Amino acid sequence: MFAEPVKKSLFTFLNVIILGVLIFIFLAPLQSCKKDSFSSGGQLTFSNDTLTFDTLFTSLGSTTKFFTIRNTSKQILRVSKIQLGGGVSSAYRINVDGDSGVLFEDIEIPAKDSIYVFVEVTVDPNSRNLPFIILDSIQFSTNGIQQKVILQAYGQNAHFFNADSIETNTVWNNDLPYVILNYIQIKQGASLTINSGCNVYFGGGAAIIVEGDLKVKGADTASMVTFRGVRLDKDIADRSYDDFPGQYAGVFFLRNSTGTIEYLKMRNSSYGINVGNIKTSDNPAVNILQLQAMSLSNAPTVTIRNSKIYNNAFYGLFGFLGKIVAENVLVYSCGKNVVGIYDGGDYQFTNCTFYTRGGTYISHSKDPLFYMNNFFEYDAALPALQSDSSRATFVNCILYGTLDEEIVAEEAATSLHPIDLSFNHCILKTKSLFTPPVFISCSVDDPQFEDVLLNKFRPLQNSPASNFGLFTGLSFDIDGFARANPPDAGAYEIQ
Repeated sequence: MFAEPVKKSLFTFLNVIILGVLIFIFLAPLQSCKKDSFSSGGQLTFSNDTLTFDTLFTSLGSTTKFFTIRNTSKQILRVSKIQLGGGVSSAYRINVDGDSGVLFEDIEIPAKDSIYVFVEVTVDPNSRNLPFIILDSIQFSTNGIQQKVILQAYGQNAHFFNADSIETNTVWNNDLPYVILNYIQIKQGASLTINSGCNVYFGGGAAIIVEGDLKVKGADTASMVTFRGVRLDKDIADRSYDDFPGQYAGVFFLRNSTGTIEYLKMRNSSYGINVGNIKTSDNPAVNILQLQAMSLSNAPTVTIRNSKIYNNAFYGLFGFLGKIVAENVLVYSCGKNVVGIYDGGDYQFTNCTFYTRGGTYISHSKDPLFYMNNFFEYDAALPALQSDSSRATFVNCILYGTLDEEIVAEEAATSLHPIDLSFNHCILKTKSLFTPPVFISCSVDDPQFEDVLLNKFRPLQNSPASNFGLFTGLSFDIDGFARANPPDAGAYEIQ
């Protein structure tokens, strides 16, 4: 007896559902035709009103920088026009909310939202030799209100080299910067002289490869020659690229080459000054023959004076059965060895300061500041190479760092030519000081530098380095101050 009411109730329920669907179907188009509400007032706000690019070299481009455009109103804001002031002839390139171009129209920004504008710049070559400024702007028109963001970049012309060979005697003077992309190679019989005040910039992975002769002739600390990475700007986290190690490969002296380096400031490389490599071949057998032919007689000979080498990813000074004479040289902050000597050679260091510690971009937890061996293992199936000479002498030097042991020497299991290593009147970080004749009148006391965190390595007045050295004939320190007799240990004379 309950069938009929239930049936009627079900019918009524279905009618309601159907009616609701019909209402939705007919009303939905009407709803969709409703126009969005746009703000008829207000203006844009920008995260930056001026976008500045640091010094750029002509034709090398730049990093990408950006700013945001924000709509602070409670309604959609339509930007009638966004335009790059210089148009297609501008040195700048812009991308608005994912689209590239020079003119953008009717760009909508949702309420309380923002969009990104990305900007790049390329500096065209010109004849000017001083930094110059490249100006442009991005112009905005919104509800009749005109606004703009200024774009400015500092550009500079330069001499550019890209996988070039120097085959005759060549001189670089301080007229324009020198930019090395990829590498330059100084051929046998040729020389490159880099005169006082020159600034040499290296692109990523770039190198100077020396088969002939390299002369770096800085005159004094006020007009040093500079080697550094090409990036003069900052990354997206506002960190200066000039602080990053490993920006380029370094300087490589191959067998039978020569070099004289005076007043050089070199930073941010991977391998620093590398003395002794072979000229590698695509044929492994040829490389093995070259390695086996290495001896002290074909070692490159490099003299370095009054120079500063620092912030390198791996090495500051690297010797591979080479010859180095270094006087008044400061080397610090290197990721592997400040001084690394492999497969022996002949090395003389006088009044040099070598220091390293861990930092933001350099780790110093394992490899010692100074490492030397007299062998080279180039193939596990073949006997290790052994040099015909392994001598290194340090006089009036400071070798100090944050490890307990910063001086490590390792000999082949059966040494044909044992390591001849000596430290004379030096201040050292070592646990093996009293092992004559390696250590002669040396100290393990803290040298008490002015401030290692600020890379100030002149010792303080009460430093144990004061008058600690032997007279060697060096009349001046790395900064040109007269040396006393007896002199202070290290590259600096205490003032």
